[in-house]
Amino acid sequence: MTNHEQMIKLMRERERLLAHCDTQRAELTAAAQHWERPIRIIDSVLACIRYLRRNPLVLAAGLAGLAVVQRRGMWRWVQRGYVLWRSYRALRNAYFNSVP
Repeated sequence: MTNHEQMIKLMRERERLLAHCDTQRAELTAAAQHWERPIRIIDSVLACIRYLRRNPLVLAAGLAGLAVVQRRGMWRWVQRGYVLWRSYRALRNAYFNSVP
């Protein structure tokens, strides 16, 4: 086989691989569109959590306002919040302590 024939063979293989890449790229785009909305919602929630962690007074003011507006049942929400907070801390500590 001459160099010219080898070059033609390589170029055909390259074209085949590029076409395969295009097909895979299209399939990945279609799969990603299915997850776009849930990921956007999760991203918004995480941005809100980051904001509240940087500005705890906003959270405290909101909770104080809620306590004033809705006195009944507030103790139950405080207990639920405490349980959620403790669960988050336990999971976080378990994960970060187990990572080598």
